[in-house]
Amino acid sequence: MGVPVLVGVDLGTSGVKVVALGLDGVVHAEAAREYPVRSPAPGQAETRPEDWWDAVVAALGEVLSSGALEVAGVGLDGQMHGLVLADEDGSPVRPALLWADSRATSEVSAWEELPDPLRHKLANPLAPGMAGPLLLWVRRNEPAAYERARAALLPKDWLRHRLTGGAFATDPSDASATLLWDVPGDRWAEDVVTGVGLDAALLPPVRPSGERAGGLSGGGLSGVDAGVPVAVGAADTAAALLATGLTDPGDLQISVGTGAQIVRPVHDPVVTPHPRTHLYRSAAEDNRWYAMAAVQNAGLALGWARRVLGLSWEELYAAADGPPGAGGVTFVPYLTGERSPVLNAQARGAWLGLDLASDRASLAQAAVEGVAFAIRHALEELPSVPGAPLEHARLVGGGIATPGFRALLADVLGIPLRPVGVRSASAVGAAMLAASAAGLPMPPPPVTTDAVVAPTGRAEQYQGPYRRYRDHAESLAGVRSP
Repeated sequence: MGVPVLVGVDLGTSGVKVVALGLDGVVHAEAAREYPVRSPAPGQAETRPEDWWDAVVAALGEVLSSGALEVAGVGLDGQMHGLVLADEDGSPVRPALLWADSRATSEVSAWEELPDPLRHKLANPLAPGMAGPLLLWVRRNEPAAYERARAALLPKDWLRHRLTGGAFATDPSDASATLLWDVPGDRWAEDVVTGVGLDAALLPPVRPSGERAGGLSGGGLSGVDAGVPVAVGAADTAAALLATGLTDPGDLQISVGTGAQIVRPVHDPVVTPHPRTHLYRSAAEDNRWYAMAAVQNAGLALGWARRVLGLSWEELYAAADGPPGAGGVTFVPYLTGERSPVLNAQARGAWLGLDLASDRASLAQAAVEGVAFAIRHALEELPSVPGAPLEHARLVGGGIATPGFRALLADVLGIPLRPVGVRSASAVGAAMLAASAAGLPMPPPPVTTDAVVAPTGRAEQYQGPYRRYRDHAESLAGVRSP
């Protein structure tokens, strides 16, 4: 008999990661596989769900290849907002539409035209890559596919159906991010669904993230017994929050990678008329929520600047050691538009304030500062929690490995930061949900912490450059924050 493990499957945008988590919280094995994101036309992003399946089978096979592990349960998480239209057998009627797809931009107007009471209860900014607008685009532009469909699924929900052959379902963390969810009522907003011209019968039943959805069918999988419990699963951010143990509304977590997410738990969601940040259900058993400000251009923008300037990563970050303000140069990193707080997919970035004294070092310094400023700009839009003033934040993600950037971010934000490490956070969170489905105690999160990074005397010197950045950013985006 092998070591009992919980398998977590993290179905990302361009690849899947599978981990085997021991009941003691130790990661025994992990593997990853990539798959292509296709763009049939500009602004479109699709993947064949069959490519997801092939990658999952390969990665799971690698994790279990030693033969020394015994799977006690399986949990899943997945990229948020996408759409898989499935027929009655669960077969996709067309390729999956992904969150990065912008073809439904005109469909967003159907949500903008809703009466205020209906639009406000969605409690989220309107974005074309969410499942609701994508589904409306299919109805208007591919009516045959829409008519063949019997379920509108989120990516991880299609995968779970393929693993179990069970009934269609989703969980609250994914459902709340579709622009089809009634946040105050905590259920599908059927009046919104019909109001924008969609069929509510396509929406799957909603079940708790850690509930047992069924047992593995065994088809196409090696090393796993048929009937092993499979959890309903969660959205990737919600699963990652389980792994990092973020539960207190007084805590704030900043994740920096290709993009950046600033997340704060919320116990009692407050709906605002015109939100600039997101409000989603968590994967926790007690029905908590989390508020999130999402920045698209973090490591993505820094990687671009590094390539354009011909610098190594070390040289790029070293440039940020100069006197705050980069000699008057400001970098706005909106290379792919931006979400929080400007909510403008058409916004574009720029270096501004150039003069004859500007050089490669000042451009590099401005780029690093600009990403830190963008994170602060988004953070300032995140709703505060009464009685819980912001005094510190946790810092996670691959983008915070460089000590110099940690220090810069602490100075720009003006608060102490505690770097927190967790291996494959979303996949680990999915494995923790597998424990609930299997009726086992949830393993402790495998979290490590580094020394707190406190603001220095340079913090005050970033105030002027930040105000300059904010003016430029809002001007380029064509909006102004209240």
